[in-house]
Amino acid sequence: MAIRLPPLNPGHLLALLISIVTTLAIAHLPHAHHDTYHSYDPPQDIQSLKASLSPTAQLLLPNDPAFKTHLNHRWSTNPLNTPSPSLILLATTESDISHAIRYANAHNVPFLATAGGHGTNAFLSDFNGGVLISLRNLTKFEPSPHGRTAIVGGGLLSQQVVERLWQEGKETTTGLCGCVSYSGPAMGGGHGFLQGRYGLVADQVVSVRVVLANGEVVVASEEENGDLFWALRGAGHNFGVVTEFTVRIHDVEEARRNWVWEQFIFEGERLEEVYTLANEMMEYQPVEMVSWSVWRMVEDVDPGKPSIVVIVFFNGPLEDSREYTQPIHNLGPAAYAFKVTEYPGLNAVLGVDLSGSECQPQGTALLRAADVDRYEIIALRNWFETFGKMLATEEGLAKSVCILEGYGVQGVQAVPSDSTAFPHRDKRLLLAPSVQYDIVGNSTLDREAERWSKAMEKAAFGSAQRRTYVNYASGDESLQAMYGYEPWRLQRLRALKRKYDPENRFRFFAPIVRDDRS
Repeated sequence: MAIRLPPLNPGHLLALLISIVTTLAIAHLPHAHHDTYHSYDPPQDIQSLKASLSPTAQLLLPNDPAFKTHLNHRWSTNPLNTPSPSLILLATTESDISHAIRYANAHNVPFLATAGGHGTNAFLSDFNGGVLISLRNLTKFEPSPHGRTAIVGGGLLSQQVVERLWQEGKETTTGLCGCVSYSGPAMGGGHGFLQGRYGLVADQVVSVRVVLANGEVVVASEEENGDLFWALRGAGHNFGVVTEFTVRIHDVEEARRNWVWEQFIFEGERLEEVYTLANEMMEYQPVEMVSWSVWRMVEDVDPGKPSIVVIVFFNGPLEDSREYTQPIHNLGPAAYAFKVTEYPGLNAVLGVDLSGSECQPQGTALLRAADVDRYEIIALRNWFETFGKMLATEEGLAKSVCILEGYGVQGVQAVPSDSTAFPHRDKRLLLAPSVQYDIVGNSTLDREAERWSKAMEKAAFGSAQRRTYVNYASGDESLQAMYGYEPWRLQRLRALKRKYDPENRFRFFAPIVRDDRS
């Protein structure tokens, strides 16, 4: 007999799920990982930079009380994947960013721009010294008079975009986590709950204003700088700092104002049943439906072992959702719960709204991802067993979760594969082991976390070729895995790097050009 539990709060994992990366700009430094935080002398001649900035811009040095606060605006404060600047610029205008980049280039120091500050890519730790440019004050939001597009500032967070559009009776694809920026996911493609209907976050972008590696500001669209526009939508972290997006927006139909969240919990021994059914359901998954599952400890269901938490989101009334989820009910879950909310309320339901605890700086996280087309049952069982062994072996890693994301793909696959730098349109699933722990600076636990993280990712792929969603990349993936195995993709990206960033200044998140030239 099934037991009924209150809904789990999966917020600590969803802060990773929706598109996590917001690092936008990178500078050239040797690749080397660091075990501890360091202090750095500030760049020279700061007064010259200050004199060039707008009156409302702020410069923060390490001895400023606000310095650490802004530095720690990241989901993970792990020193293994956290930048270490010597100067923070709180920009308020596009020209502030341009002047900061020119200043950094003139003084041969790196620069890095961030908005929401999520991402666990190891290359972030190579940013040691230099200017960290915060975009958080670039919050322009301007719907067009015709109601088909809106200008979105590069510093706006996903929740802010969702809420402001909702007030206009509009919506567009964004990340779900409230504290993830709009811009970060878009630059890597950007998965979101509305992608089945409209396509990826990047697919909504009509044009951008972008600051290049030399400080020049250009517009990129299909008609203007089209080659750069292609690269920015999938590999954008390598090419510039986007200060404004013009994006497509869509009317919210009255019948689709509500979203239903249904949650089913199963014991781990039922994995084969659950994912055999999941493969079948994918064949008729409608655009309104998103189907995830999460592996985590649920002591009331299966003490001492991880459980399978299936989460189905449906854009419509509960009775329509049940039309598709009835087969899951028929499996007889150990626990079930549901909630109904309008789209902007999903953040709070899931605990990842701006004021939620999971949108505050956390401990250490290692995130990896496998893009695949189907649930390979044998591989899932191997991954699940590896996850269970990790939890049983390392008490310090007990907060870890495994995330299996099944977004709608109709809108994504309606866009030609060669039209953007995003390479994985044919993949329907995003599998992501997330190793999480509180201890920072424990090198033994760091090594164990990395070992288990790699083992789970390897198991998750099974027989599939390694393909990784770049916004979830950990830093040790091949360029082909992130940017595509078709030879023309990397050839084009490298040619565009030579054209738009010949000094490789943008290179602190999933860089196309590495020291080993891979």
